[in-house]
Amino acid sequence: MSDTPLFPGRAPAAAPPDGPDSVEGVLDYIVYRSDDGEFLIARLKVEGRAIPVTIKGAMPGVERGERLRVEGRWREDARYGRQLLVEQFLPVTPKTPAGLERYLSGGQVEGIGPVFAKRLVTHFGTDVLQVLDHDPARLREVPGIGPARARTVAEAWARSRALKSTLIFLHGLGLGAGLAARIQRVYGERTVAVVRENPYRLAGDVAGIGFRTADRIARELGIEEDSPHRLRAGLLFALAGASREGHCYLPGPELRSRAEDLLGQDWEVIRPCLRDLQRETTVVLDGPRAEPRVWDRSVRELEVAAAERCLRLARDEARTLDLDVPAALRWAGERSGIRLTESQREALAVALSRKLTIVTGGPGTGKTTIVRALLDMWERKGVRVKLAAPTGRAARRMEEATGRRASTLHRLLEYSPQRGGFQRDRSTPLQVDALVVDEASMLDLHLFGAVLDALPNAARLVLVGDVEQLPSVGAGRVLGDLIGSGVLAVVRLDRVFRQDEAGLIVGNAHRILRGDRPRAADSPKGDFFIIDRDDPEAARRTVVHLVTRRIPDRWGIDPTDVQVLAPMRKGTCGTEALNAALREAMLGPEPGDDAPGRLPALRPGERVMQTRNDYDKDVFNGDMGVVEERDPAARVTTVRFEAPERIVRYTADERRALESAYAVTIHKSQGSEYPAVVVPLLTQHFRMLQRNLLYTAITRAQRVVVLVGSRRAIEIAIDNADADVRWTALAERLRG
Repeated sequence: MSDTPLFPGRAPAAAPPDGPDSVEGVLDYIVYRSDDGEFLIARLKVEGRAIPVTIKGAMPGVERGERLRVEGRWREDARYGRQLLVEQFLPVTPKTPAGLERYLSGGQVEGIGPVFAKRLVTHFGTDVLQVLDHDPARLREVPGIGPARARTVAEAWARSRALKSTLIFLHGLGLGAGLAARIQRVYGERTVAVVRENPYRLAGDVAGIGFRTADRIARELGIEEDSPHRLRAGLLFALAGASREGHCYLPGPELRSRAEDLLGQDWEVIRPCLRDLQRETTVVLDGPRAEPRVWDRSVRELEVAAAERCLRLARDEARTLDLDVPAALRWAGERSGIRLTESQREALAVALSRKLTIVTGGPGTGKTTIVRALLDMWERKGVRVKLAAPTGRAARRMEEATGRRASTLHRLLEYSPQRGGFQRDRSTPLQVDALVVDEASMLDLHLFGAVLDALPNAARLVLVGDVEQLPSVGAGRVLGDLIGSGVLAVVRLDRVFRQDEAGLIVGNAHRILRGDRPRAADSPKGDFFIIDRDDPEAARRTVVHLVTRRIPDRWGIDPTDVQVLAPMRKGTCGTEALNAALREAMLGPEPGDDAPGRLPALRPGERVMQTRNDYDKDVFNGDMGVVEERDPAARVTTVRFEAPERIVRYTADERRALESAYAVTIHKSQGSEYPAVVVPLLTQHFRMLQRNLLYTAITRAQRVVVLVGSRRAIEIAIDNADADVRWTALAERLRG
């Protein structure tokens, strides 16, 4: 007897001969289920086939005994044989009593096990699903079922049905199983209503969905291309995209160009929606009337406030410390055991007399010496000082270098998600007389604004950083704009102290800044090497060999302390492909690791990185750790983090915030140092090849750097000294 779809929805289209194939059967056995419950490897018992079909892919919410129609593509796996990689699936209703019994006892409905399923089917026959759907009160007709159990079963059945109905609705819009499950997790029972009313909300609310995906869903739902919902969403998406690129605003012509390309509409059609957003003050226009700048209101307010506070700090004189500055400088030099240079003495004198001081310089120029000397003098006079940095690793480096306690800025400012933001602000400022922030090149506008907001009026602020490094990942170019304004106290350190001690690493960093080619070591005992590999596959194999064998054997560095830094995530030598290769080399293959779109299970010993801020767990974007334990039954992963050391437990849903970190992007490495760094650099990375990118990568290394790739790519990076333009107005506001 044929089965019919369990819920109304779009049936899979007939597959062309060379396209997707589909099979239908009963989920007989689950071989593997991922930590998040979405990915399965399972056996599907298909009528007419003696051997069950192996299916693999994202199939959230399905359980053993359920009847499924799955669509996908066949592949031959060398280890596991023929498999169907699932692209879409639909639950279907069993028609026979035996099928209904298997389906109900599969475990997807709380309170229904094999015994109870048999009772239900025996009593109601093939009408059992109709009873559960439309008249669950009749469950009490079954012997041994009381009101409480009947209510529990009815509620669980309704939840199960709602979930599957929602997933089928989303599948009908052309969304894959993994993405559909993600949407359902965000909106829950409201999913269908929210998506029908305004699918463009998905672009802002659901990770992995951009405007184009939301736009495709809107077309499926029949929303017109000139709908105000669509035009407003496109404008806001263009501004949000600019912020993700580091911009604080978009010039009018740039917004017009982006919006027309994105929406496929003439500007005259779009412009009324921009006026509406402006009237609502969602966006703000300023600058020349002919070519205005278009801002997200909150970003503009942050920039204006930051400029005003910096100017107040620059105008105000610091509280006198009753200090003989020349004598104090001599004392600081004697205490540190070194002869301070003129620029170092200037930096100290400025920091002692000003409320806002910026100290910038490359590796080996003595920035840490300045901070230590300043701390010695301040502490001698009873000044209350706090040290902080944007990341945990940078804070730990600051502690090691100064011998004083340092923290991340988020911890210093006491961020609390429950109370809605940083608890240290203008009303409850930090209890400090001076704050020193290291790695200031990483400060974006939002975090810098929070620092200024929490700084007491009488306190001093010293920003220390290398302005030649990559700017922040978030919006703004704070350190560059503060220095570029020309109105603040800035000390540049340019004499290199550590060049001989550090070998070629520091020397090559400064060569690259000057536009010169780096020198490779001429001895196996050197610390800077270049390995020529023009072919990306060969480069990837070389990177794996360097991390797992060559560097550990030669320098005695543990493979987990060798950090691969790549320019991009995608591509043969992007972080995703490199992490997959390094995972397999270090931990061995795991079933399902090669499935498209699959979230790999994390395994004990694996190096991982947190990819978003989680204030409840006290872990932040960029924090790195090692997986301690994974409990598949409880679907919990335990990670040991460093700086400071702590153990953090992740549920299946929370695990999405972690990713393998044998290889990370160069942007993600800012503020960190590693014993050894391997940098793949190929012409396929052309879009990202810039001088400050290569400079940032090699200055992350403490003992050894190995560049792997194309000499041509290295030359392109060094010759490209023009960093991407960021549209910001902080320097202009400071000058104005």
